[in-house]
Amino acid sequence: MDGTRSKHQKGAKNFTTKPFLKWAGGKSNLLPELLQRIPDQINTYWEPFVGGGAMFFAIYSRVERAVISDINEELILTYQVVRDNVSELINELQDHQQNHCREYYYQIRNEKFSANQKIKRAARLIYLNKTCYNGLYRVNSKGEFNVPMGSYKNPKILDQETLIFSSSALQNVSLLCGNFDEIVKPSRDDFIYCDPPYDETFTDYDRSGFDAVSQNILRDAVMNWTCCNANVMVSNSNTELINQIYFAGGGIRN
Repeated sequence: MDGTRSKHQKGAKNFTTKPFLKWAGGKSNLLPELLQRIPDQINTYWEPFVGGGAMFFAIYSRVERAVISDINEELILTYQVVRDNVSELINELQDHQQNHCREYYYQIRNEKFSANQKIKRAARLIYLNKTCYNGLYRVNSKGEFNVPMGSYKNPKILDQETLIFSSSALQNVSLLCGNFDEIVKPSRDDFIYCDPPYDETFTDYDRSGFDAVSQNILRDAVMNWTCCNANVMVSNSNTELINQIYFAGGGIRN
């Protein structure tokens, strides 16, 4: 999958879509502010901390090529299933919608699927995302999802329209699992949007976490990407650490 969109596919899109997942730190509410700052020309769009993908779904129809990724294997697998197997996924989610209750939630939360049961794994992530406390994705040191059930009266586990639209948006998009500094290889006029776990906030999206060392590695990657004449946007907290590593000495302009 090379991530290239055909002109026919791009021109045929006459709908907008929204993230099919809730995600802590999602950018849906900030999109009006963020979209004012994206470049007019985008050769390849890279999003290495995709999460719920609010930015991608807002601009996907404007780019010819997109590579989106995350270190969370289950998350990227779910994107792949939405792209490639949306009908089968919808069938699985219908079962979850019909069976949802407290006992069922913890049964599914504790269930283990084999590596090749991709559709069931994707349906499990979406089901838990729609029914757990605050839509939070959190894992323990063993990589096991451990968020308790939320108190929703009638959660919308199956949003069929959004899933179908999302599947169309993801066609011919490269979906990769791995570290940002290993995946992103930009060229001139590419656009990279980084929405990493924020400093001094929740970072347990993956068992490895995202500490101050990781924040500094990201800063170094941003510097390297800009040397390739790529455009880079980074979201983060306004903390002492972030201001120090990005702006002390005038290293990167605000």
